[in-house]
Amino acid sequence: MPVVIDPLKSADYSKYRGATVLTPNRDEAQAASGMRLGDEASWERAAAKLVVDVDLDALVITLDKQGAYLRVRDEAQGTLIPTRARHVYDNAGAGDMVVAVLALAMAGGASLRESVQLANVAGGLEVEKFGVQPVTREEIVLDLLGEARRSGDKARTVETLLADLGRHRARGETIAFTNGCFDLIHAGHVEYLDFAGRQGDVLVVGLNSDRSVRTIKGPERPVCPEAQRARVLSALEVIDYIVLFDEETPARLIESVRPDVLIKGEDWRQKGVVGREFVESYGGRVALAPLVKGLNTTDLVNRIRGADAGPLKGGPS
Repeated sequence: MPVVIDPLKSADYSKYRGATVLTPNRDEAQAASGMRLGDEASWERAAAKLVVDVDLDALVITLDKQGAYLRVRDEAQGTLIPTRARHVYDNAGAGDMVVAVLALAMAGGASLRESVQLANVAGGLEVEKFGVQPVTREEIVLDLLGEARRSGDKARTVETLLADLGRHRARGETIAFTNGCFDLIHAGHVEYLDFAGRQGDVLVVGLNSDRSVRTIKGPERPVCPEAQRARVLSALEVIDYIVLFDEETPARLIESVRPDVLIKGEDWRQKGVVGREFVESYGGRVALAPLVKGLNTTDLVNRIRGADAGPLKGGPS
């Protein structure tokens, strides 16, 4: 069982010799190490000294809005684990919350880095409350999901996506899914995605990989490579997650995601929506989005290449 200790206000750490982890704050680490902690190099020097002097497995220096500095005995260099800025109402209980969640996460099998990340979140949530109050698992999960969305990096592998969706489903949220190449985003795409986002609580976009696009549209497409297309989609607030797929159709991906709502454009009504039968087999539904007439990527690419010098119908000139 790990021994995690929040040291008392004392410069003598000999009483903690052999502990698994100590969690001093900046001032406490300065006093115990005899070093001024002003930058990352000084955090490393102080942490490395204390790990050796006190015979610790690891040391975590809490640094308020800068996060926490983790120094593990057997690693060559420590790591700054950042946190995000919070609206601080009351610091009471924040240190205890950090220690409690750090110990709980470690006991549950999380790595030290993962444990410190969770402790950062819990401590941040505590300072946003008045007085000493509990922080629930639900609050931590919500904060982590919100941070993932704010980060702008919404791309997931299928495995990590399913883990994220499991947390959303545990909260009773509806999962919506759509797919496409999204090569050169235009107003038609934006309208379509806005419609898709209104069909559920969480919107997942399956994005055709470059290989998939070439299979469907020919060797000259896509104009924009998959990493750039994913980055542009990540900037759209309506989208929660993006996952690439290599196949010509998203059938296998839909079977993995098992969305509550499957969205395609109205033009797929006659062609047949891939995945419809599967989604409807477990009570899901299919929603067809209205099209913005005169807007499509092929016409836009032709205009750019000079094949069609006129303005797009229904779009800006």
